[in-house]
Amino acid sequence: MQVRFERTGHRRYAVAVLRERHGDLRMDPAPGYSELIPHDLVHLVVEEELGLRNGIFGQLAAGGNAGTFVPTEELRTKAWARRVARRNSSTGADMGRSEDLAAQVHPRWLRRSGHQPGSPGVRQDPPPTDLGDADLDRVLARLDALSQQWRAVEAGASMTVPWRWPERG
Repeated sequence: MQVRFERTGHRRYAVAVLRERHGDLRMDPAPGYSELIPHDLVHLVVEEELGLRNGIFGQLAAGGNAGTFVPTEELRTKAWARRVARRNSSTGADMGRSEDLAAQVHPRWLRRSGHQPGSPGVRQDPPPTDLGDADLDRVLARLDALSQQWRAVEAGASMTVPWRWPERG
């Protein structure tokens, strides 16, 4: 599965999920725009680097839609909605953990990148984290690398990040 982050306009982005087994999906607009790194890219990094195979992107890889993505190759029929609802209900056990970890990691990454509390998205006190130093450093380093790529993406262009694990379901 490939995940394409598209800068669609001024302060707007979309996420396209390119799947071989279940059909492609899209979320446009996607929430949490940032010039530095899209919110959903933070989730992808957290899930991959910390082994959350059943988070948001794991559910997408299993044929679900994470409750927000829509098909691009087929109609959103009642049959499609039932099929996706079954897949959503049987996958995504790590989605809450992904949300928690993204909330822990993102403000720490912003601070490490030189952004101070009071800047957009930077909390006064980041929530406590249960991540060890090695895990946190690995996640932050990957965010650094992907942020550099994202900042080079012009409006109307995109960057693609492969999902580490195979599609299933």
